[in-house]
Amino acid sequence: MSDIEVQKRKSELIKKLRRIGIYQTSDGRKLEDCSFYTVLWNYIDVKCKEGKLLSEE
Repeated sequence: MSDIEVQKRKSELIKKLRRIGIYQTSDGRKLEDCSFYTVLWNYIDVKCKEGKLLSEE
């Protein structure tokens, strides 16, 4: 991926995280200040937790 594509994807993930109420990482950093990798893993973590909650119902 080019740098432009990475920044675009990071922005998309941050928007999706904000829609579900996530504005920072678990250690208190702003999403904008984190690397693409960190934002992506936060998104994956949130989605996994949502899936677990749905499977328990």
